[in-house]
Amino acid sequence: MNFFVGIGSYQLDLSFCSSLKDKRRVIKSITDRLGNSSITGAAEVGQNDFWKSGTIALACVSSSRELVSGTLEKARKTIEASGAEVVRAETLVVKPEDFEERM
Repeated sequence: MNFFVGIGSYQLDLSFCSSLKDKRRVIKSITDRLGNSSITGAAEVGQNDFWKSGTIALACVSSSRELVSGTLEKARKTIEASGAEVVRAETLVVKPEDFEERM
């Protein structure tokens, strides 16, 4: 069986948010849009108590490396379309066999 796992971490500048409640609304909207696909899941994973910044992580799985890479790039564009600035993005696409070799 051949499939690929993609992991993305996106650190955000949310300087347009005026409160923690406002930030949570923006983050929820982004994670809902990112997690609506059948191959992805997204969550806020960092800077939870700061209202001008945040970190979103995304995971996706597919039998196509190109689809996984494209999904991670599309996620960045979706985040930026929300008005948030992506300050730092880290992505990784691996095959499960890559993990077995490390164990």
